[in-house]
Parts: sequence; structure tokens; C-alpha cells
Amino acid sequence: MNSPAARLYLTLTALLLSTPLLAEQDWQSMPANPLLLTVSGELACCPGGSAYLDLPRLDSLPQTEVKTQTPWTDTTDSYSGVRLSELLKVLGAAGKTLTATAMNDYSTEFGIDTALQYPVILATRRNQQQMRIRDKGPIWIIYPLNDYPQLRKEEHHHAMVWQLKSLQISD
Repeated sequence: MNSPAARLYLTLTALLLSTPLLAEQDWQSMPANPLLLTVSGELACCPGGSAYLDLPRLDSLPQTEVKTQTPWTDTTDSYSGVRLSELLKVLGAAGKTLTATAMNDYSTEFGIDTALQYPVILATRRNQQQMRIRDKGPIWIIYPLNDYPQLRKEEHHHAMVWQLKSLQISD
């Protein structure tokens, strides 16, 4: 057990188990801070239930920055948050379709495939500032429209839900 390979294996195992992303989290418990997002559907993390996320839980996941202009903004801004694909992976989501619902009950359905192919994020910050409800926050689905002009289509614009409150995963 003192071979270099065995030591490397033990070191990597310890690192993996100590990493918050890979450690088992209680996604099904209500967070200590205000609830921002509920994710439901077939989730390996939460058999028969939903995952509940507040800002600290979202911030504990790897963050991605996207600089883009949207159909609703006049400037190219910097948006940051967790990649949608990363959140789905961490929760162990199974399905092909997402239904995104906003605080005003606007709802739209779109395929998960685009979120897996492109760095679509659940933005919680715009230009390093936490987004408020009146500024399309606290969560806005952002597509990287500047980097991928092929995403500048009505179907993707409809999926850029702001004031996001829930995601439902289905087949």
C-alpha cells in the first residue's frame, strides 16, 4: 500500500471526498437564506423530491462568466453564475426538457441539449453586482449570444427567463 500508485489513489480519493461539489449535500432541505430556485423532476440527489437553492448554494458551485448583449439590454455586460449543465450534473438530473418558470408565472419549455452544448448560465450577477428583482434577478438564464451568434434565435430568447424561480425537468 506504500506504492506511488496507491498513495496517488488515496490522495485523489481524499481530495474528491473533501470537495464540496462531490460531497453529498442535502439539496432537499430548505436553505438557511431566502430560497431562490427550486429544481424538480428526476434528480439522483433528491429521490421523489425537489432541490432547493439559495445564493450560497448556487455560489458554492463552479462559476462561469459570460459577456454578452441581450435583446433587452443596450450594452454588452458581464454575467456570472453557475452553468446550467453543471447544476444539472451535480443534482443528477435525468430528462430532455426543462420548463423554466419566472416569479410572475411566465413559463417556457426548452430542450436541455442547448444547455449541454453551450455555456448557458444561471446568472446571479451582472457586472459583478448581485441582480435584484427589478433588474431581472435574482436569477436570469443567460445564453452567450455574443460568442455564439447561432443562438440569436427567438426560441433561445424565450428560454432566457429572468426572475427565475423554478426549473422542472422532464422527458
